[in-house]
Amino acid sequence: MDIDIEQCRENDKIKEIISKSGLPVKYIKLLLRLSDGIYINAVNYNVRITDDGVSIILISSKPENITGRFTTGALTNIFYRVRELEKEHEEIETECHVRDNLLEIRIKFR
Repeated sequence: MDIDIEQCRENDKIKEIISKSGLPVKYIKLLLRLSDGIYINAVNYNVRITDDGVSIILISSKPENITGRFTTGALTNIFYRVRELEKEHEEIETECHVRDNLLEIRIKFR
C-alpha cells in the first residue's frame, strides 16, 4: 500500500482529494464530514478514491504517530460516525480491514 505520510498529517490535502474526486456532491459532503471527524479525533489517515467507492486508511493516533497504534476513544468515535453514515444512507456500504498494522475503512456507494 503506497501511503504519503506527510499528506496524512495535513487534513486540507486530504479534503482536497475528496473534493476533486468526481463523486456526487452528496457523497463529497458526507466524506468531508467524516474526514473532519477523523482529524478531530487526532488520527493520522489517508484517503484513496477507487472505482467503487473510497478507502480511508487509518494509520496511527497522535501524538505518538506509531503505525498501528490507536487510542480506543478515537477509534470508537470514528466507528460510531461510520456506523451512523451507513445507517442514515442505505446506499452506502462499509467494510473494515486490517492490513500491515493499518486499519482500512472501505466505503462503497451502490
